[in-house]
Amino acid sequence: MRVAVFFYCAASLLLGHHATAAAAVLSNPPTGLVNTNLIRTVDLQALPYVHEQLGVIVQNDHPTLAFTRYKLRIPQAKCARLAQIHVHERKSGAPLPLVRHRPLAEAAADSDDPEVYEVRLRGAGLMPGEKLGLNIDLVFGAGSVQPSPAVAGQAADQVWAWADAALVTSDYATRKQKTVVKTRVARVGRVDGALALAKGGTVTFGPYTNATAADGKGEIGVHFVDNGAQMEAVTQRREYFVSQWADDLHVRDYYTVRNAGPQLDRFDKVRQVMTKHMHGRDNFIKALLVSVPADAREMYFVDQIGNVSTSAVSQAKLGSRKVLQLQPRYPLPGGWVYAWWHGYSVPLAQYLRRQGSRHHLRVPLIEPITATASLEARLSTKELAARNTAVTKYEMRVTLPEGASAVRLAASVDLSAELVRTKYYLDSVGRPVVVVRCHNVAPDMFGLAVVVSYDYSRLAAWIKPAVVAAWLLIAFGMASALSRVERGLAKKNKAKTE
Repeated sequence: MRVAVFFYCAASLLLGHHATAAAAVLSNPPTGLVNTNLIRTVDLQALPYVHEQLGVIVQNDHPTLAFTRYKLRIPQAKCARLAQIHVHERKSGAPLPLVRHRPLAEAAADSDDPEVYEVRLRGAGLMPGEKLGLNIDLVFGAGSVQPSPAVAGQAADQVWAWADAALVTSDYATRKQKTVVKTRVARVGRVDGALALAKGGTVTFGPYTNATAADGKGEIGVHFVDNGAQMEAVTQRREYFVSQWADDLHVRDYYTVRNAGPQLDRFDKVRQVMTKHMHGRDNFIKALLVSVPADAREMYFVDQIGNVSTSAVSQAKLGSRKVLQLQPRYPLPGGWVYAWWHGYSVPLAQYLRRQGSRHHLRVPLIEPITATASLEARLSTKELAARNTAVTKYEMRVTLPEGASAVRLAASVDLSAELVRTKYYLDSVGRPVVVVRCHNVAPDMFGLAVVVSYDYSRLAAWIKPAVVAAWLLIAFGMASALSRVERGLAKKNKAKTE
């Protein structure tokens, strides 16, 4: 794979560029706290996700006041891509709680208005003259890097661009700061701009001493060639259907994915074949790899046209999992979209634990999907670990049996959930459905499990059979009554004719 990288640092005096900087570090009042040193590390080695860390040393220069809170400001332009944020003390590693303050409704309409996160410091806070090291870890999802140019030929290299302000915006006086950008390339092609030092696949911008936005440091950016597949799951929905009578858990996944690479200017099948044989690769996504349980059965793969037969399952197992390989009807060049759904069934007993009438269903929150541009790597567990798909909108629905009550959801992360009801065939009161929605799914959420607890008594298990029996009795009774009426009418007609 050909790899090249180009760095630029273009000066700009527009203050709007600084409004879209990375996470900004702020204090409660504009005086008192000082950033003595701030290092921003941007990791571009796990695309399409961008990992960013702000390492800051905060000093309390106020003669009398102690500070118990610390504020972070993230511009709306980056909040739209924010997948995860954590803050912890550098020395002890202790995590610090965060409280999110949403902007006012009037200000929310302006994309430049930031969202503020308030960090609660431990104990009595930061006393006068004390210093505290904080690590602020942020993960940004799809759209954090852009193809440059946005339109390219199908045989061209994929060039990606990342850009941000040279300075981290802050209400604090920042005495010293720098930005370190790491890529997964082997060497640097070109570096432009003052105070930029490149070494291998890493470039350092700064340090900037006592710099402010008025100094016109402008933006920094990175251009690099990466021909690996990158995909965005625009929407993803997973549905679980619990059937305790059949001892079955049915899983169904709906996807709408897009190749995040440069848009294709013109499709040429001949050139696509030539590119594959001359360069050993092309920029088309040809296969999708999904991890499924080893005991999954009754699998299917369907799109808007109908059943898709181009799918396979690995014979080799990865622990308790195996690889399901899905081949779309057509290869996906940059910018193209494909929608489908697939499903399978697994034994319910492996996921359900009973404690009397209380039932606990433990299922994965979300499973990763991997895009690959080569059919030669099909069914490879190594390819499956690439994690090259960023999920923008995700929804999980767990449909419980009719009669389930006292439903609770437990997870190791904060989730937004609601309980709704739906009706299927032969339902009477309807089934409870737990609905979980996430925006910009963080990589750490893949593989996490959620536990749905509910009460389901033996009496509730007979609701559906009772309803079915009642409908059958009613139908039999109506049929019997109608047959008697018909016989009575037949006798009267016969009597009249005689």
